[in-house]
Amino acid sequence: MISPELLNQLKKFLFHFFDLAELQGSLRVEQLSPDSLRVSIETEEAPILIGEKGETLLGLQSLLRKILSKQLNQKIFIELDINDYRQKKIKYLQELATAAADEVALTQTQKPLAPMEAWERRIIHVTLAQRADVKTESQGQGPERRVVIFPLS
Repeated sequence: MISPELLNQLKKFLFHFFDLAELQGSLRVEQLSPDSLRVSIETEEAPILIGEKGETLLGLQSLLRKILSKQLNQKIFIELDINDYRQKKIKYLQELATAAADEVALTQTQKPLAPMEAWERRIIHVTLAQRADVKTESQGQGPERRVVIFPLS
């Protein structure tokens, strides 16, 4: 549980962390749940912080999660977003899932999607979970793991 005092400590740490990195821009921290935070950054240095396919963003998010969890001696989830990259990616994945599911329902043929990170696959699964005409399943190993959409008839 993140108390108001602890939240202030976390904010100070995050501002200091990004200040040491000489990041130019704005930083916003908000509590999403008792053990999770969203850290939003607006900066002109976004391409460097996001990296190819969001890899640097995910690495930075993981690093912050590990540092904060170790300092606080409790598990803290950090959702890092830079220039709304993550929100735009979620919207894209939801649209991709819907279009692919519509195609599968129409053709009655399974459709494998491109390999994705775990959090991206989760968006696909959640987006299509309530549909009665398709089902989803993750297949493959490691970097080749992907979502396959199957018709239900």
